[in-house]
Amino acid sequence: MSARKSARRGIALVGTVLLVASFAACTDYTKDLPAVPTVQTNGLEPSVVKAVQRARAQFDSVAATRPSREKLASAYGELAMTYHAQDLVAPAAVAYANAHKLDPDDKRWPYLLGHLYNDSSRVPEAIASFEEVIAKHPTDAPTLLTLGQIYLQTGALDKSQAMYERLKAQPGGQAAALAGLGKVALAKRNYAVAVTDLEEALKLTPDASRLRQPLAMAYQGQGDKVKAEEQLRLFRTDGFEPSVDDPLADALSDRVAASRVLLRRGQRDGKAGRFDLAEKAFRLAVAADPNDAEAIANLGISLANLGRIDEAEQRLEEALRKDDSIVVAHLSLGVVYDRKGRDADAIAQYAKTVKLDPTNVAALVYQADALMRTNQASRAIPLYRDALAKTPGSGRMEMSLAMALIRNGQHAEARAVLQSALEAQQDNYAVANALARLLATSSDASVRDGARALELARKTFEATRSPEVGQTYAMALAETGSFTEAVKLQQETLIAYERSKLPVFRPALERNLEHYKRREPAREGWAPEDRIFQPRSPAAQRVETAPRPS
Repeated sequence: MSARKSARRGIALVGTVLLVASFAACTDYTKDLPAVPTVQTNGLEPSVVKAVQRARAQFDSVAATRPSREKLASAYGELAMTYHAQDLVAPAAVAYANAHKLDPDDKRWPYLLGHLYNDSSRVPEAIASFEEVIAKHPTDAPTLLTLGQIYLQTGALDKSQAMYERLKAQPGGQAAALAGLGKVALAKRNYAVAVTDLEEALKLTPDASRLRQPLAMAYQGQGDKVKAEEQLRLFRTDGFEPSVDDPLADALSDRVAASRVLLRRGQRDGKAGRFDLAEKAFRLAVAADPNDAEAIANLGISLANLGRIDEAEQRLEEALRKDDSIVVAHLSLGVVYDRKGRDADAIAQYAKTVKLDPTNVAALVYQADALMRTNQASRAIPLYRDALAKTPGSGRMEMSLAMALIRNGQHAEARAVLQSALEAQQDNYAVANALARLLATSSDASVRDGARALELARKTFEATRSPEVGQTYAMALAETGSFTEAVKLQQETLIAYERSKLPVFRPALERNLEHYKRREPAREGWAPEDRIFQPRSPAAQRVETAPRPS
């Protein structure tokens, strides 16, 4: 849908609610209707307060005349729409439900109630409302499209496909249906079908440049990197996706009273993991106030969570040009740079985050990881120490600090960190393996302890049968003079890596094997190229991006 139509998305009730009488004069058909909450207006923007008060006054005026069921239903519905547009979920839900009970054949109220539930991440209730609409109005294009989208987002791919197939037969629905069918096929990994449907949708709506991204993914799935990159170059941040006419969504958009409402809505959606909805809300907030740096930053964060890192980078940089004090924007921009492999730029953003917020553990760790990847272990060590102090007992922090110390040649300190970690977590095989390897291979004779290394390595290998631990076990065998056994185990480990396709720096294994054959212990516990010295959190995983248009 267009950005404007996305304004129907909402968040939870703001402030405390007080129950008041539903209307001034009751009739027989209203006595069982629940009262509609009214909102305490403290803290709300003046424009929102004015809109809510005006809508409530209009409703009370209608209700006082003892209206017909249909007229009262319409009054409830109009009141609900105003509340909905301002993200006041609790009163909106009651008002929509009352409207629907009074006039069950009017499509508007269960349809908008469905959107209210969907906006609030109450997805099962949203689906139930939309399914009720489609049962009575089987050819309603907006409902078919919305159900198709929700089913797709929740993984109900066959149901989603069925909705899009029905939408395809409706006037004006073909392009949106083909776009949806292409995404369903992509989710099912039917890449050829996805390409066909998405290409057809683009023929019908050539300006729908947001479809270029799923089309690129479909081409990527087919192994056609050239066409995938071509489609990504055609992707535009200000593009749209084909939709259908939705007068109810348009009417709801017209009732939004303030950009802050849209910002709160997007933040609520983001916390619920609904980044697709968050993006739409933040985009509307930016449109309402193009100078709102917080809204721009939040839009960038949502885009990053959706994997659209080029546009995320642009938005986050724009936000920081307007307001350099937004901590989360610096952190998120650092993550975007990290994903692009721009380590120096990422380090600078993480450092700025820590300067603004010294308690930000994520920024400390991400910065330290990036320093490790750029061979700056000495700078990473104090950052890992700080992060560990803020998260005591964190196995991740203890391992990271120990490996930074090892990379920097501080083996005695690394041993102390690993021993302390293993005492607290005796079944932590990663820590046990690292300690055993350090004890078997350290260049510092005062750190080595072959017998202890052998004991740890044997126990850990028997528990895991991991090739990574197999390397360590061979090192410990060699350190204690069992070179024949070390050669055999190292050869078996090489075969295990080859069969498993696990990543490993093979030259290091082969160098150690030659040492064992010459009856020499290993003094290279980890090669400089070892992946353990290239840490990267899941949030900062590298992604391939298309080259920027010239």
